[in-house]
Amino acid sequence: MTNPLEPMMADLIARIERGVQPWRQAWVACADPSLPLRSDGQPFTGSNAWLLSFAGAVGGYASPYWFTFRQALGIGAPVMKGAKSSPAILYKTRVLDGGDAASPGASEDDPRVLRYLKAYAVFNAEQLTDCPEPYLRAPKIDPAVRAAARSALLDAIPAKIELGGGVACYNRARDVICLPAPEAFDTVDDYQATFAHEAVHWSGAPHRLNREFGARFGDEAYAFEELVAEIGAAALGLRIGLRPQLLDGHAAYLAHWAAILKERPAALLEASGHAQRAIDHLEAFSRVDVAATSLAA
Repeated sequence: MTNPLEPMMADLIARIERGVQPWRQAWVACADPSLPLRSDGQPFTGSNAWLLSFAGAVGGYASPYWFTFRQALGIGAPVMKGAKSSPAILYKTRVLDGGDAASPGASEDDPRVLRYLKAYAVFNAEQLTDCPEPYLRAPKIDPAVRAAARSALLDAIPAKIELGGGVACYNRARDVICLPAPEAFDTVDDYQATFAHEAVHWSGAPHRLNREFGARFGDEAYAFEELVAEIGAAALGLRIGLRPQLLDGHAAYLAHWAAILKERPAALLEASGHAQRAIDHLEAFSRVDVAATSLAA
């Protein structure tokens, strides 16, 4: 059976080989980064957030709303004939009675939990026939409210920051984020986006999420960590309306990323999973519901 994610993966790898970071694609097509939304208005999270944002940018859709075939029928707006679906990912678990006796510490009475994912088809609101007008445009956003909520979230991250110099990096040995002075950036958004990228790196410290890839990726471990930070910063930007800062040196990783994904296509979803855990960790320092406070009353 053909994997429905294979065409998308091939497209992503081809774009990376051409020097394009696909997770940045969403900011080309729209003026204001925003999360893709389910039919009920709830935002997609995890891999689906940036995958559908990418799909929407490639399709040229201004609407952030996505529907399954049945959901489209439910609002009286069937999918247009010939419309091409985009894949969304559903993570599922299945508990089996009886453990695997070959597993260390397991008995025959222990349940086994199988985790797997499946893809399902979704369509953008602009691919529906006679779609109701509210679904064809993004919800209105109060820029001042969103900016305040964004700052509150980023300011709550308790990372130690050293300002000055011309390099942005996370020093893992010293557990410090090093950034140029804010006035060295063109805009406040550029400074915040750069901090967001380095904060994703910061989240992986041993006493935080303990993100280590050496055993699985060997010499490519650092490039894979950079992939996690790239996707994490882009996904966080979708959530808080922040465009990514193009950091120096990222182009050097593109060949590494393409090689990793060709050898292990599942690595992209693995990186997305780590990126989502990093975002969850960073957001936990703030009680601000950015998605809710971003919408205009």
